[in-house]
Amino acid sequence: MIWWDAVSSGRFLTPWSAVVAVPLAVIVLAPYATVETPREFLTAQLASLIVALLLSGALFLVALAERRMSSSTARGVLVLVALVAAAVCRPFLNDMLAVGAFGLGPDPAWAERIVTNVVAWVSILSLVAVTEQLYASSRVARSRLAEALRTVTDEQLRAGRYERESRDFLAAEIATLRVALTTLLSTALDFDRVRDFSGIVRDASHRARRRAGLELADVAPEGGSAPFPGGTRVFWERLRPPAVGLVGAIFAAGSAPFALRAGGPGLAVVVIVGVIALCLVADSATRRLSRRRSRRERGIVLVAGWAVAGLLVSAIGSAIIDGHALIFFIPVVSLPGVAVIAALCAEAVHRGTVESRRLGRALRVVVRSAADRASGTRQNLVHASDVLHGRVQGTCVVLAAQVDDEVATPADIRAFEVAVGEGLSAALGTGLPSDVRPADLAETVAIWEPVLTVSSDVDAAATSAMTDALVSTRVVAVVAEGLVNAVKHAAARSATIEVRSAEDGAVLAVRVSTPGRLRVDARGPGLGVAGLGPSARVFQRGGDVVLEASVPTGAPSLAAVGQAGGALHDSDSM
Repeated sequence: MIWWDAVSSGRFLTPWSAVVAVPLAVIVLAPYATVETPREFLTAQLASLIVALLLSGALFLVALAERRMSSSTARGVLVLVALVAAAVCRPFLNDMLAVGAFGLGPDPAWAERIVTNVVAWVSILSLVAVTEQLYASSRVARSRLAEALRTVTDEQLRAGRYERESRDFLAAEIATLRVALTTLLSTALDFDRVRDFSGIVRDASHRARRRAGLELADVAPEGGSAPFPGGTRVFWERLRPPAVGLVGAIFAAGSAPFALRAGGPGLAVVVIVGVIALCLVADSATRRLSRRRSRRERGIVLVAGWAVAGLLVSAIGSAIIDGHALIFFIPVVSLPGVAVIAALCAEAVHRGTVESRRLGRALRVVVRSAADRASGTRQNLVHASDVLHGRVQGTCVVLAAQVDDEVATPADIRAFEVAVGEGLSAALGTGLPSDVRPADLAETVAIWEPVLTVSSDVDAAATSAMTDALVSTRVVAVVAEGLVNAVKHAAARSATIEVRSAEDGAVLAVRVSTPGRLRVDARGPGLGVAGLGPSARVFQRGGDVVLEASVPTGAPSLAAVGQAGGALHDSDSM
């Protein structure tokens, strides 16, 4: 639950809490009951300001304490108790100061005032805390993802250079072999000369094999930079329509005690229903008017719409409830204020989700591109080495044996030339199969190593199952998503991959874990995790963030998949 995560985070009370709480206390919650003149109105606000500053000092001590507590439950309880205590004490402190120091009249409606203060302080400060922490966690996740993207982009550049240089390498080697073949065929053939040419082919084969094993870390990247979506936005662009009904519910809860005191239960019901209805209309209107507008224009429309709603609440309130006219201007400030805080919270959730998803998608694409390019290059080099070592050298061995016993005929020489020429073309890639496998688990992990220290534990049955290209691709997809989540949710720079085969071999259980904590807005599966199938889930296990999923190895029954999922969950409790 995002709210409880914010309450128990150890950073519920921040400077932003004071920025919002002090104006809330001074403008909305001042002791206005006996106010008759503008001077008394300002005096009530001054008294409320002094009390707000005193309570802020007390809550500052609570903020220090919550940062030093190790138990999240204890932190949450401390914060809630402190907030409720401050809200309960506030009306009494206001009256003591307003009556004793400034001569205003007392307000004995303690119950209504306490309820209003509790609702206002807990709801508004909770929104502030959730918003601030969502922005903070979003910034951290975006920073981690962007750093990983820049690092992996270097690997992509290395892979690109490795691919180009390997292509040039093969072209140069094959060109050298063609020159050597022409030289060989320009004079009479004998065993020694054919054997020497075979040795040249063998050496080229070995060089290709060695280059296939070259680490990307040994390849210098060329210029380039990682894309980084997003940027600084002005205030208006940070506003997004809040959850439907949220603003109305908060404002109605805070207004009900005042209405109850002024006109009894009947008026309280009318106020609650009226405020909620009006806020629903305001919410619908701002959403409709925001369509097909820029983000800046949508923010301006939102503030303007809720300001109009505040004016309407003030006008209706002054018409049906007796009281000083200045008091009824409070909704003009408080209702748009609540809406703006809720809009910032909604935008924080949206921005964190969208930008993390965008960066995560870019990271997955770059990793896959780099891994596939490196894998394809290695396969080309291994293919070239195999063709040179087997096909071309084999042709040389046959001719060497023939010329050792007798003189080669023109037809023999022509057949040798054609066979070697075709073999060299095949080694260069002309005859390379079209179904080159995508990068396997090892190649993918190698691309991630500059970002994370990754350890892999794959059992023998799973290794055998992953010789199937489709199974390997699905396992790699799970691992890639898990490593993206590791970067997004965890401050650590390490990850562990486990791949286990079920007893019947029908599915592989894939798990990626890393030390860290899930972000406060990451309790549900994202699109990347959801795309891995119904068995995929991200969860907190002790001090680790874990992604696990089941990968079918053939055409398993639903029962087989269920057994594998059960095996995964059972292992969590061991």
